[in-house]
Formats: sequence, C-alpha cells, structure tokens
Amino acid sequence: MAVNNFKELESQIIEERGSGDEDTKSKVNSNIVFINFISTLIDLYLPKVGDVLKSMAGENDAPNKISKK
Repeated sequence: MAVNNFKELESQIIEERGSGDEDTKSKVNSNIVFINFISTLIDLYLPKVGDVLKSMAGENDAPNKISKK
C-alpha cells in the first residue's frame, strides 16, 4: 500500500503547531471586548452629535425679542 505523504505532512504540522484552541479563544475574546468598547462609545456619543451640529448651526440661540408697541 502506498504511503500518502500529504497525510503525514498534515499530521506532522498538527503535532508541531498544536491545536491552537487557546490562542483562537483569546483572540476572539479580545475582538469581542474591542467591539463592545466601540459600541459603547457609539451609544454614548452618537446621540450627542445632533445636538452639537444644532448648536454649531446656531439653532439654540436665544430668540429675538419682540418689540413692544
């Protein structure tokens, strides 16, 4: 029976590198933490952007006083 060199190479690489479960788990957890941080920033500051734009446009200025007759 012929020897499959690709299967042997695959098993050799797996033995050398390991399964990588812990490395993958830590990378996924760090990505989740980063995405959570970004979503918190968006949740806090995005609603305020409208108010800032309104104030920059002068929409919040005091209304003109109506002159008395």
